[in-house]
Amino acid sequence: MKKSLLKVIVCPDCKSSMKCKIKQSDKLGIKEGFLLCSSCKKSYKIKNYIPRFVVSDLYVDNFSFEWHAHKSTQLDSKTGRDESTKHFQRITGFNLKDLKNKLVLDVGCGSGRYSEVTCNAGARVVAIDLSFAVDAAFQNLGKRNDIDFIQADVFHLPFKENTFDYVFSLGVLHHTPNCKEAFMQLPKLLKNTGRISIWLYSKKIHFLATDVLRIATTRMDRKQLYSVCKFVVEPIYSVTRIPIIGYPFKAFISTHENKDWRLLDTFDWYSPKYQSKHSFDEVIDWFKEAGLHDIKRLDFPTAVTGKKSN
Repeated sequence: MKKSLLKVIVCPDCKSSMKCKIKQSDKLGIKEGFLLCSSCKKSYKIKNYIPRFVVSDLYVDNFSFEWHAHKSTQLDSKTGRDESTKHFQRITGFNLKDLKNKLVLDVGCGSGRYSEVTCNAGARVVAIDLSFAVDAAFQNLGKRNDIDFIQADVFHLPFKENTFDYVFSLGVLHHTPNCKEAFMQLPKLLKNTGRISIWLYSKKIHFLATDVLRIATTRMDRKQLYSVCKFVVEPIYSVTRIPIIGYPFKAFISTHENKDWRLLDTFDWYSPKYQSKHSFDEVIDWFKEAGLHDIKRLDFPTAVTGKKSN
């Protein structure tokens, strides 16, 4: 954790300022210590450079597992491709040039896929995740001086209101117990004229077949499910390559061209405890209810962007 983070964080319970007690620090920042609320006196650990505003990964242990198993699978810097950069622009509607020197919040950072994109665009990034994926993300990006990682719950965020120029959450909020309420925590964090973008699973794209299977897969041990995915994904993928006959099988697995990415995506479909799906009209109504303006339906279901008024 960098000391500059103290300017934007507050106690997630009473929203008072935080004081920092440093036990160990180095050139990467504060490695070990505590954050102490100046009002209610609650304390939170800083462990391995990351402030921990939760004591466990609660209902997202599958993400803790998958992002350590695949911490570099989707990072452009590791793949040598620009797939994540292009996807980020498509599902946020953000112009990368506009992010330079802006303060950006990545809600549900996973292994840091999109945090890397925004840092590369010149932004100063704060990235949060409820899962221990934050540790994998720190391993990927923690040596940079333009990013901080925080382990926190979207329903109890440790930030001052009117703080960020941009906020985004991509493929994350639908994995919470209440997607709308999770979203509603975010607009108030924007500065005036700040912009927010989210991407959620669409009701139109995902299939009943995977929902039925999830009744069983969400009850499985994560390592066991991952082993099953490793065993079945490639044979099924081979079938999907057969004209006509293979088409129905595409509903069951990811058909990404990269083998590791296929495995990651398929496990990601079947492992989360919560997985809701949403329409454009529904999400646009949330944006309106939150008082956002310049709301745009983007060219990817279900991706929506909006702006906080003056």
